[in-house]
Amino acid sequence: MGIVNADLQPQEYVNTPPTTPYTHVEFKERVSFNKKSLKLDDQSQEWQSKMRDLGHRLKQAKVGLIYFIHGTYAGDDPFGIANLIEQINHDFTPIVKEFIKQNMIDKMMEDCGNYTQEYVALFKKAIGNDICCERFIWSSENHHFARLRESIKLVSALANDIDTKMPSWGERVLLLGHSHAGQLFALMTNFLAQSPGVSALLAIGGKAGIDVSKFDEYLQKIRQVHLDIVTFGTPPRYGWGDGKYNLLNIINHRGNEFLAGAIDTMVFSTKHGDYVQQSAIAGSDTIAKTDTERMSDKKLDEILGKGNDMIGLFENLKARMRVPHYGKTILVDYKDNSTIYPNCFDTLFGHGVYTRYEKMLFNTQLIVDEMY
Repeated sequence: MGIVNADLQPQEYVNTPPTTPYTHVEFKERVSFNKKSLKLDDQSQEWQSKMRDLGHRLKQAKVGLIYFIHGTYAGDDPFGIANLIEQINHDFTPIVKEFIKQNMIDKMMEDCGNYTQEYVALFKKAIGNDICCERFIWSSENHHFARLRESIKLVSALANDIDTKMPSWGERVLLLGHSHAGQLFALMTNFLAQSPGVSALLAIGGKAGIDVSKFDEYLQKIRQVHLDIVTFGTPPRYGWGDGKYNLLNIINHRGNEFLAGAIDTMVFSTKHGDYVQQSAIAGSDTIAKTDTERMSDKKLDEILGKGNDMIGLFENLKARMRVPHYGKTILVDYKDNSTIYPNCFDTLFGHGVYTRYEKMLFNTQLIVDEMY
């Protein structure tokens, strides 16, 4: 991994062999996780020792900051309710968002397709407590404009944390993103690379009220560190910007092929892996709540590809494309399939497995071995 040659153009859906490297791996729970308690001291000494060793390797690689970012529908405003309220009472919006995230999303989803506060706290302690670990919470709405708006917020938050929370020895930032968090990363790499089309994106955002006044300053701060980006179950959507960042895609997949399985009745037992990763592609977006956002989405369609387009979606699904056109991909059989119906609800159709506590050690080992 190293230089990623890319652009802002949306990914093309093909069923031909991938042009990017990929490999197959099977999940093996080397050490069991005690999910009855989320306290570090209640985990086995072997589990603690392995996580601590991985933390040492991360520190040796000068990783000074780790971000955990959830995907679509796991944020603080998945259906745009708080955004509507903001137009009436700006001061009330943060209260609504906090209530949605803490009292609805986190309690309902827990660690299924979601990074909880407890998960991040445990991870930080387990790797030695030396590396700053942060959650970035975004609205998680499922359309272009929301992802553009939240990617700009991500740039601001990341730049500030690099400036205030990065230890003096830190040179690298590890970004872990589930599902459409990967689209935020893709947009950010294009901002950093000043890809053709970025000016148009920012102009659309600015006209819709997004503050980009200090954006160049934030980008310059991020350019001073090295980014290591890991996506979990991210659907192939946006193009990635040129840059010397590392990109690793981890996808729940079963079988020795490079194509995703057919979307049929086997989806109820998650026979072929992550069905959301293969289906939340171009055309699958929801319609934004406000007129301003809907108008912005139409303009963004011309740059980022059709967002809401059911006919186009069904055509795109025919390719059954699993491996994205950017970075290196590891296809992991997480062993979450079952003959018991409907297994899909417990696994979010194979999409919720990555953030489970019992996968923490395996995923961290996979990332450290691959990147460091």
